[in-house]
Amino acid sequence: MNKQMQKLSFLLGAAFLFMLSSLQAQHETLFNKARVIGAFGGPITEYGLSNDLNTSVGGGGALVINSFFIGGYGLAAADFNKLYEDGDLEVLDIGHGGIWLGGTYQPHRLIHLYGSGRIGWGAINIDLNDNTPYRDLDKIMVMTPELGVELNITRWFRLAGTVGYRYVTGVNEDRGLKDEDFSGTIAGVTLRFGWFGRRRSGNW
Repeated sequence: MNKQMQKLSFLLGAAFLFMLSSLQAQHETLFNKARVIGAFGGPITEYGLSNDLNTSVGGGGALVINSFFIGGYGLAAADFNKLYEDGDLEVLDIGHGGIWLGGTYQPHRLIHLYGSGRIGWGAINIDLNDNTPYRDLDKIMVMTPELGVELNITRWFRLAGTVGYRYVTGVNEDRGLKDEDFSGTIAGVTLRFGWFGRRRSGNW
């Protein structure tokens, strides 16, 4: 638990410093002349790098405000190897959705820094063949800070690759599972399709 908390603290600190430096660099613009310049949507994929985490797939969308964005997301993880073998998916390991925010540094450059954080709520071991009410599921809270780089492929398409940490809390240990079973280091791939504004004074 201590090692996981250390990893989470490090990644949260790095993401905070990244966003803080961007806020300071654009303080006057962000707070005095903040404006919505675009919007995007697209798929998100998370690959487990530790703790045998299964791949998560989903998507999200957000409004672009200067070099920052805020919106929502949804992700679910399952044993996709079993799905490919049997052709049937019965249980989601974890499903969650919530708030998604982030930003880029010097987004007009071909390759630039990208960071985001997702805070969501959901459940674990969701039986897709059962109509169990949400209130009776093992509910959780999920926080996922990530940091990486983004590539401008076209004016309306961007590809980001990141490394982050998924921290899960709220798992009911009476059911034989722990928070640590669903927490761990992840690699993320995010495709953003949309409009990111015009290039002006170093920003899109």
